[in-house]
Amino acid sequence: MMAGTFEISRIFAAPRERVWGAWTKPEAFARWFGPKGTRAEVCHLDLRPGGYLHSRLEAADGSVMWAKNVYREIDAPRRLVWVQSFSNEAAEIVPSPFPMPWPLRMLTTVVLDEAGEGTRVTLTWEPVDATEEERASFAGMMASMNGGWTGTFDQLDDFLSEAD
Repeated sequence: MMAGTFEISRIFAAPRERVWGAWTKPEAFARWFGPKGTRAEVCHLDLRPGGYLHSRLEAADGSVMWAKNVYREIDAPRRLVWVQSFSNEAAEIVPSPFPMPWPLRMLTTVVLDEAGEGTRVTLTWEPVDATEEERASFAGMMASMNGGWTGTFDQLDDFLSEAD
């Protein structure tokens, strides 16, 4: 892992195909994705290299964030790679809502490895074409990213434990 790259990993008590579906089926993804207390909506999903996911997150206070993930690699059921950005309702890439310099694009890699009867999910994030100032802001937010992704993975764990 390169310096300035965020990584988080967890083993889920679910077979890899089920975990893959949680990441790639719109109705499943919307049920668990996002920080705790948010509600996700998948507006568009075209799961192929060059295709994209356009989603909306609504926080408990009513604030809304949009995201656009443009897929680079899809290797079912093992690996997904996309470039993630904040967007607007029209899926146009926009600067982050954060009050600091933030990368416009981040490379996201999700790897699903079999781990006994479960699945290890490893997610990495790294800035793409970012300035030094944006990279420094990104590096300074890793503890917050860890907290956010831990909450998101808690929700994925809950989703995966539900009966089919």
